Amino acid sequence: MALMEAEAGPERSPVLRRMAPTVALLLPALVLLVLLYLLPLAEIVRLSFGEAGASLDAYGTLARDEIARVILSRTVWIAVQVTAICLVAGFPVASLIARASPRIAPVLLLLVVIPMWTSILVRSYAWMVLLGREGVVNGTLVSLGLAEAPLQLLYNRFAVIVGMVHVMLPFMILPILNTLRQIPPALPAAAESLGASPLRAFLTVVLPLSLPGVAAGCALVFILSLGFYVTPALLGGLRDTTFVLLIERYVTAIRDWPMAAAMSVLLLVLTLGAVAAGQLGAAGRAQGGHRPARPSGPVRLMVAAVLAAATRARRGGGERRAGRSPAGPKAATVLLGGAGLVFLCAPLLIILILSFSDAPFLTFPPEGLSLRWYENFFSRPDWTDAALTSVRVALATMVLATLVGTLAAVALVRADFPGKALLAGFMISPIVVPTMVLAIALYFVFARLGIVGTEAGLILAHTVLGIPFVIVVVSGALRSTDILPERAARTLGAPPPVAFLRVTLPVLRPAVLTAAFFAFLASFDELVIALFIAGTGARTLPKRMWEGIREEIDPTIAAVAAMLIGLTLLLLMVSEVAKRRRS
Repeated sequence: MALMEAEAGPERSPVLRRMAPTVALLLPALVLLVLLYLLPLAEIVRLSFGEAGASLDAYGTLARDEIARVILSRTVWIAVQVTAICLVAGFPVASLIARASPRIAPVLLLLVVIPMWTSILVRSYAWMVLLGREGVVNGTLVSLGLAEAPLQLLYNRFAVIVGMVHVMLPFMILPILNTLRQIPPALPAAAESLGASPLRAFLTVVLPLSLPGVAAGCALVFILSLGFYVTPALLGGLRDTTFVLLIERYVTAIRDWPMAAAMSVLLLVLTLGAVAAGQLGAAGRAQGGHRPARPSGPVRLMVAAVLAAATRARRGGGERRAGRSPAGPKAATVLLGGAGLVFLCAPLLIILILSFSDAPFLTFPPEGLSLRWYENFFSRPDWTDAALTSVRVALATMVLATLVGTLAAVALVRADFPGKALLAGFMISPIVVPTMVLAIALYFVFARLGIVGTEAGLILAHTVLGIPFVIVVVSGALRSTDILPERAARTLGAPPPVAFLRVTLPVLRPAVLTAAFFAFLASFDELVIALFIAGTGARTLPKRMWEGIREEIDPTIAAVAAMLIGLTLLLLMVSEVAKRRRS
């Protein structure tokens, strides 16, 4: 026996030695995600079975609750509607960008990226201004004689769908754009030269080849729409309550924890079921002879496509890299794609203009211009203190998520070990888990630890959201980085860590900076977790804006929204400068 152990020892030790660096790189991210993500979700599951953990009463009550079933079906139907509208509106925009010249395409792409990284709260507030009885849309309809009196456009299903489409549209455009850029322009041109009409060429050539991007975009929009909270809460009425709003009501008003946990588990199962369905669909297309886009799997595809397109605005498709320009866009593509871009950017532009209004209430166009609302922001401690809290929390989150996520990305790209794909999926899964479910789970755990209402609690919670963005961005850059210089340094005697830090890391620096930018924004703009974790002791700027929008229509919010848009533009410019320096 001792001889067998002695013989097995030397065989295991090289494996352990090889795995030690990988484990060391993955361990920080794993510890954080297990403690702050997996265990809180497990606690939600346990709580759904009652305080003692052995009762199905909550699930039985939920199954018999007619109101809950109606609200759940309404939520799914809204998600389906938003997904369909985003597909119809997003494909022309993606096609317009894909067929635009190399000079115009980056500008058009920037018009998609800027709204995508602008706070959801800001965009929802913009639609409150646009759709109100005295808002821009009603004012235009009345002035043109299309309506005799202001219409009820706000606090109903119409407003919810419009606001959600505005938020979700970039997440449909970018995956489709990613696949359209991989289609050689000669293919649809050849079909038309053989007698096919432009519509037939699109249906028989372009659309089938773009299906991976369409599937990824639809999966992403549908999954995120199921767990949407901010826009339905601000733009919807009592008849448009969604399942997430019902969960929030059971937590904050009714205080029925097992019932809230059971509904959270149901929403989580629906979300993961949608992800699994997308995975099966991708596998079926691969077996049917269709080559899946890389990285495979709808979750990784949609996340990677969104971040790749958002961070590489100046990088064209394969044809552009080969020096060939795509054919110019058709008139219909220009018209429909341009309308989609106007829909994305016009609300933000109107908010920017309104922030300089001198009126005591929001009217467009403003009668006069003034900086009074900016002065009001900087002179009120309730606004400035909240802004400083958000900056501190976001900076700490950025540092922690970037460090931990970069180490994990290196291990996931460079190392080969059993279950790597499953582990990578787990590490980026917080992106698709409904934020409300995660917020409730973290609240239950953090309340026991006594860190609710503290900045430390917010930092830990936001780090869970930031790590997936860092992993995806850094992994993509690491896969495209030439490893030969690092290997040359190692052959010359440099230890592997030194070779990586001295040779590869400087090349990755722009990608790491971009990942840090995403982690910062993921924390700075986050609201749902802050509503549960921040309490009164760590009020963030989005939480202060939320209170202002729900309790008062203060034009100061327009100034704050304008500054948040400016912050997004500034960070995008820093990211672009870093990419240019890398090039």
